[in-house]
Amino acid sequence: MAATTTWYEQNGTATGSPAHGTESTVTNCDWKSADSATTTRAAAPVAAGENSYHKYNYVKFDGTFNEISNVKFAHTAGTLGTGISLKGKISSTYATPSKSALGSSTDITSTTAISSGMSVDLSTSGPNGTSHASSQTTTCYTQYIITQVQTTSSAAAGDSGTATLTVQYNEN
Repeated sequence: MAATTTWYEQNGTATGSPAHGTESTVTNCDWKSADSATTTRAAAPVAAGENSYHKYNYVKFDGTFNEISNVKFAHTAGTLGTGISLKGKISSTYATPSKSALGSSTDITSTTAISSGMSVDLSTSGPNGTSHASSQTTTCYTQYIITQVQTTSSAAAGDSGTATLTVQYNEN
């Protein structure tokens, strides 16, 4: 048997303790000018000189496995075009997404080999869990993988290109 992975996104006002947003399952990460997992890019484009809303994504591992460990995240393929940069960070804290520059983030515009990607810890209680570890032996969640597209006035109108964001892990 093997682990099953499901990607999630949280949006909306931070509520609860620990704070969280409204959860949706997702199959892609569209950066846009709306804090929504379902609004299309065409309906909420990011204008040149502005930023997208922060995206709070994470992965849930369940199914039958002995251990999930050594989780890494990176931008591994694709380019976004002139005047467009991609920022990212890993965190266990959810904050209401905004279009302000993503604080304490890393510039991940250039592609990176997954082996050199950001380390991501796991928790059995959710992406915002208070107890994270580098491995887990039961159903677990990555920390939030938070990303944002930031543009300058030189960004061209229209689609910005495609970036492949990769999560890699060891399964025993």
